Amino acid sequence: MSDPRERLAAQQQQLLAALLGHAEAPPGFDQDQLRVQQRALLNKRRRVVAKLRPELAEELGERFQPLFDSYAVEHPRRPGQRARADATRFARWITRRNRPWKRRR
Repeated sequence: MSDPRERLAAQQQQLLAALLGHAEAPPGFDQDQLRVQQRALLNKRRRVVAKLRPELAEELGERFQPLFDSYAVEHPRRPGQRARADATRFARWITRRNRPWKRRR
């Protein structure tokens, strides 16, 4: 790639893939800082899903965060993926694993 714009676009795609958990960080990026940003994006993703599916977050209670984080590791966010679709996939993921949504009392 000789065109500077093409090189920049490729580097940006590589960085995005790393932030979303699909690839290693591009050369020259601080791995620790990248992990901080990955965690921030995961937290934001989880909050959005909880807002879109409040009944699911409420029923799962304290289990929501660890279950969502497990789901997110298995299903990294794809560029262009809609949050509503992500929330629906999370609900299906739990159902497929026969995890009860109801809290045990």
